[in-house]
Amino acid sequence: MYTILLLTEDTLVEHDVTRIAQLHGTDDVRVELLVPADAGHNRLIEALDDVALGRLREAVEDDDQSPEEAERTAMHDVNASLELLRGAGLEAEGLVTGSDPVPATVEAAKRYDIDEIMVVTPPHLIEAGLHRDWASRLRDEVALPLLHFVSGTDQVIS
Repeated sequence: MYTILLLTEDTLVEHDVTRIAQLHGTDDVRVELLVPADAGHNRLIEALDDVALGRLREAVEDDDQSPEEAERTAMHDVNASLELLRGAGLEAEGLVTGSDPVPATVEAAKRYDIDEIMVVTPPHLIEAGLHRDWASRLRDEVALPLLHFVSGTDQVIS
């Protein structure tokens, strides 16, 4: 069984699930899904990303959640994503991590027999440019193949 450790900050979309399901052909694939509660991005960098992507309203909105709300949102993202992954014929389990998911991902990579790590996020231009995005940080921590792509698109970041 080919095992993917999948890190995402939102509910996966159908396009992403189809891509993951088809990526390894007819191999049996198992997905270990991690979703952080309140993804801990630097608010200034998030605002700069929003401006760079033309999302001006998002750049000035304050969308802080209480820890309880963040946990509920992340659990919803896990459950909805698991439903889609399983619906695509993949074996899948998932859990919520802390706001910085990199340590939990490194630990999960050690705990499970992982073949590959995938990171699925919306674009984070500034973090990616500074190599402070999750995929860049994970490459410094684990010696596994890692694929990072933009949610809902065919754009592979690295």
